[in-house]
Amino acid sequence: MFFLMGAEMYLVAPMLPDIARSLHASVAASATIVTAYVLVYAVAGPPFGILADRYPRRWSILSGSLVFMLGNLACAAAGSLPMLVAGRGITGLGAAIAAPAMWAYLAERTPPHQRGRVISLGASVYSLGQVLGVPLGAALASSTSWRWPFLAVGVLMIATSAVLYVRLDHLPATGTSRGYRALVAPWAQPRISLGLIATLFLQAGRLGAYTFVGVLFAKRFGLTLGTLGLVGLLVGAASLVGSLSAGTILDQLQRRETSGVLVSVVTAAAFAPCAAVALSTQHLIVALAALALWCVFGGAFYACQQAYLSSADPTQRASVVAWNNSMMNAGIAIGTTLLGTLAVGGAAFAGLTAALGIAAALVAAALLALLRRDRQPT
Repeated sequence: MFFLMGAEMYLVAPMLPDIARSLHASVAASATIVTAYVLVYAVAGPPFGILADRYPRRWSILSGSLVFMLGNLACAAAGSLPMLVAGRGITGLGAAIAAPAMWAYLAERTPPHQRGRVISLGASVYSLGQVLGVPLGAALASSTSWRWPFLAVGVLMIATSAVLYVRLDHLPATGTSRGYRALVAPWAQPRISLGLIATLFLQAGRLGAYTFVGVLFAKRFGLTLGTLGLVGLLVGAASLVGSLSAGTILDQLQRRETSGVLVSVVTAAAFAPCAAVALSTQHLIVALAALALWCVFGGAFYACQQAYLSSADPTQRASVVAWNNSMMNAGIAIGTTLLGTLAVGGAAFAGLTAALGIAAALVAAALLALLRRDRQPT
C-alpha cells in the first residue's frame, strides 16, 4: 500500500499536459488536481488519526484503502476537470484515513531495537513507488491514455485490500480522549511539537524547492523532458538510499540508548549546503551530485522523523503521525509559495532553501537537548 501511495502522490505530474488537453482546460487549472490531493490529505489526516487511536488500526487501514481505491476509479472515469478534482480529493481522503494507522501499526508490531529499520523500510517502499511507479504510470499513459494509470492503481488497491483484510492483526485501541482535546493534544507536548515543527521547516525547503528543480535545470542546463525524467529517477533512488540507511543507523543508536533525533539534526544540517550548491552551481555534474545528496539526507530525515514520532507517545501514535504528515504537506505548500516569489536559482532562492534546512536542524537540536535533559536523573 505504501508503494501505491508513493506512486499516486506524484503520478499526475508527467500526465498534466495530456489531462489538460483531454478535459479542455489549461495546465494551470488542471494543476488543482495536485492541490486537491495534498490539501485533503493535510486537513483530514489529524481528525482521522484520532479515530485510528480510538478504534482498532485494522478498521482505519481497510476503510482508507477502500476509499483510496474508489478515488482512483473515480479519477479514471472522470469526464470533466471538477470530477477529476473531486476524485483526487477522495483519493487524498483515503490516504489520510489509512496512512496514520499504517505507521502506528508498524511501530506497534515491531520490537524497539528493530523499529527504526522497519519504519525506514516503510518510507523506502513509499520512495520506491516514486522511483518505479511514476515512470511506469507515465509509460502506460503514453501508450494508452492518462486514465489507465488511475485505473491500474485502483485495481491493484482492490487486490491489496483483500490481502490486508486477511493478514492484518486485531490490535487494541490506545487513545482515550476525543474531539478537540485529542486533536490538539500532540501540540501540548514539546517533545512532539518540536518534532512537528522541524518537519515543517525541512519539508518546506526540501520539497518546496524541489518543485522548481525541473524548471531550473531545463533553463540552466538545457535538459529535455526525457532527461528530466532520468533526474527524477536519480531523486527517487537517492531518497530510497537515505531511507534505508537511516533504518540501520537508528537501530544502532537504539542499542546504545541514543535518541534517533540526533540523525534528524545531522541530516537537516547536511541538507542545507547540498541544496545551496545544487540550486546555485553552473556545473551540471556538481548540481546532480548535490541534488542526489540533498535527497539522501532528505529521505533519511523523513524516515527518522516517522520513526521517532510514531513512538513518542504510544497512547496517540496515529494522531502524532497524522500531524507529521500534515506538517509535511503544509511545508510543501509554504515552501512552494515563499520560494515562488523569488527568482528561481537566484542567490535569495538558494539562501532561503538552505535557511529552512538550518532552521529544521536548530529545532531538532532543541528537541534533542530536551530529550537528553529529561533522561538525566533528578
